[in-house]
Amino acid sequence: MAAILAVAMIFGGGGSPSPKAEIIVQLGFVAALVGWVWWAPAKNDEALLPVPRELLWFGGLLLFVPLLQLIPLPPGLWQALPGRELEIASLSLVDGAGTWQPISVSPSRTLAGLLALVPAVAIMWATAKLPSRDRSLLVLVIAGLALAGALLGALQLASGNGAFQLYEMSHRGWLTGFQANRNAAVDVLLIGSLAMSAYFASKAMPPAVLRRRIPVLVAGQAVLLVAAVLTGSRMGVLLILPVLALNAAILRPIAEGRTLKFVGRAASFFVILLLALPVILAGNPRLAAVASRFDVAGDARLTLWRDTLSAIEAFFPIGSGIGSFPIAFAPHQSFESISAAFINRAHNDYLEFLLEAGIAAPLVLAGGSYLLLRSGRAAWTHAPWDRAPQIFAMGTLAVIALHSLVDYPLRNMAIACLAAVAAGLLTPTRQTREDRREADGDR
Repeated sequence: MAAILAVAMIFGGGGSPSPKAEIIVQLGFVAALVGWVWWAPAKNDEALLPVPRELLWFGGLLLFVPLLQLIPLPPGLWQALPGRELEIASLSLVDGAGTWQPISVSPSRTLAGLLALVPAVAIMWATAKLPSRDRSLLVLVIAGLALAGALLGALQLASGNGAFQLYEMSHRGWLTGFQANRNAAVDVLLIGSLAMSAYFASKAMPPAVLRRRIPVLVAGQAVLLVAAVLTGSRMGVLLILPVLALNAAILRPIAEGRTLKFVGRAASFFVILLLALPVILAGNPRLAAVASRFDVAGDARLTLWRDTLSAIEAFFPIGSGIGSFPIAFAPHQSFESISAAFINRAHNDYLEFLLEAGIAAPLVLAGGSYLLLRSGRAAWTHAPWDRAPQIFAMGTLAVIALHSLVDYPLRNMAIACLAAVAAGLLTPTRQTREDRREADGDR
């Protein structure tokens, strides 16, 4: 699990414009699956946990939608679906209008979306099977790779010429780390910040050791949060404050006396720093570029969302097919939104999902939210020693959900796998013998 998560975070950040990197993640998933089946049952001295029914249903819902959209339908049925006029006219030119066709207007893109979704669903189920100690290792991997991405981003900024970028199509001049998109990069950094606090809080430590390690935690958090600002992502910078609040909630149970004061002062410093950003940014050309991005007067998202609503109206209630946004959106694009840049996303994942899945989109979102809340409530009640990873999981899903209002984080395999781990952590677990011995020894 740790290995496939690392592969996903390093190679899964290119999105659909980088299919070769996504294939690496998918092949890595196959290797991890073979390793799991072959090695885990024989070597694990404690039986793996069963996957809760809530997650089985949720994963099944996610996979069912694209599978359903790939089933060929007879001509009389698919031609009666809304929004198919252009498809009928195009196929008529080659005498193909009378053939069987699926719900998706772009079956190849829907199949690609399904193949990208399978590893995330499997990672969610696998995480749910792990005991507490192994889940803690996954959280550590997330924190470590987020820090590695921040350091790679520092090299990217220092080079000044696009060196150290992993993808040809990338946000040049901004800190992106292992990602091609600055918005995905900031999500990884913020999730890494939560993961660092969660791992720190989940390790039972004597007070003396805790006091020695607090400065290391604060330094790591400073690196991640400063890197988040340097991505230039507007929503990412705004999300720093709620992430700080979540970090405080994670660390509060272990922070007492002087330790609590130290953490509180560090958090206060970051808050004051954020409030003072307009003054600080003006004195530095690179940081001033970050500040200039908060001028939203020329933001094209509003026009893009309006055109997406027109496309949704044309294809509702069946939808155009998962991954088919560029094909379904193009006939409804207005002159105001036409530019040299190719529009391949709606920059609002809820609108894009509604276009692609139709009425199934709100049903999957509502059903999935209910199942995760139900599972998370059971975990909170039955695994009180595991509260830090649970808060981390809730915070991770909240960061992704909020950023999805203006972007498309779950269309990135790295973010999708992080969301899958978070969903898997929202399930009851148990302590291993090593966990109990460690806790008893510290007491």
